[in-house]
Amino acid sequence: MASTAAALNNVALVAAVCAVLLHSSMGQQPMPTPNCPDHTGQQPVPPPPSTPIPALTPMVDCQSYCSSQCQSNCTANMGADLAECDTTYARNFNGCYGECTNRTCPGKSCVHSGCGLGNCYCQNANARSCCEECSNILSSTYIECRYIIERAEPFCMMTCMSGCKQNCTQG
Repeated sequence: MASTAAALNNVALVAAVCAVLLHSSMGQQPMPTPNCPDHTGQQPVPPPPSTPIPALTPMVDCQSYCSSQCQSNCTANMGADLAECDTTYARNFNGCYGECTNRTCPGKSCVHSGCGLGNCYCQNANARSCCEECSNILSSTYIECRYIIERAEPFCMMTCMSGCKQNCTQG
């Protein structure tokens, strides 16, 4: 009887050691399986190799990220396009004004008149007339150029945000 009790205590001790080893290895790299007898005559089955957990990538707030990127890009593009409207308007105005004053001003009487792009209030009637004429001819084209660009910004944002969000969630 004493030998049976001692044998049961040994089995209980081996089982407890196996349980402690198993519990302590959970969540860690697998340790070699101890040879704990299961008293069934079968050898223990080794655990399957653990697959490494991929490193977690930090979550990206796609809405904020894309909004910031797109706002910056669309604003820069709009600024460049509006500057092009201004440059084109100035170039066209100067060409129109130069042709008009060559036709209507005797000699070089319109040179240094003070009239020109953005200022048609000068004493020289011929220069003032040319300035007003060219401003009237070109102002609608200039306003339309700016209008189209300013109205295109929301479409720039929508297109950019759509593409950015798609790339952000896939990558």
